[in-house]
Amino acid sequence: MRRRGCLIGAGGLFGLLLLCCVVGYFVGLPRFRDSIGEGISESVSTEVAGQIGTGQVGPGSYTITVADLQEQLEARVDVQNVEDLGVSITPQGLTLAFSTNGQQVGYSGIPVAQNGQFVMNDMTVDNDGLAFFLPADNLGESIESGVNNYFSAQGLAIGSLQLGEDEITVEAIPA
Repeated sequence: MRRRGCLIGAGGLFGLLLLCCVVGYFVGLPRFRDSIGEGISESVSTEVAGQIGTGQVGPGSYTITVADLQEQLEARVDVQNVEDLGVSITPQGLTLAFSTNGQQVGYSGIPVAQNGQFVMNDMTVDNDGLAFFLPADNLGESIESGVNNYFSAQGLAIGSLQLGEDEITVEAIPA
């Protein structure tokens, strides 16, 4: 009789553990990803607005610099244990790197103008263990969203992008 009660108790405990894992995977992980993504998207959009202008902006050529973008990201991305946030832009692409719990992670991609939108192509992550929590494509979509939301609100589309050392020059055209 006691063995059966012990088995039922262990089974119930295992069931609760399994339920917690399922809830964490299907509820907690998406919320964590959304939290990081929204912070990055808002930071990028705010910094683009700050560097280009918050009033009505017309078609033209605009340059976004790394130094101010990095400062905005550090101020707005509110995730515990994220340190040493760094952004770099070269003619070959854009890289966002940080460390968390002693592990370094870097995301890289190539910004392009495609169909009037800012698009991050070939997004990769150099730490597969952390890629589970924030896949490279999710980060790319957050960056795209931040830039595209700003230009869309201005009634503009992106005609072309020019990558330089620590800056991106955007050619905005009427939408």
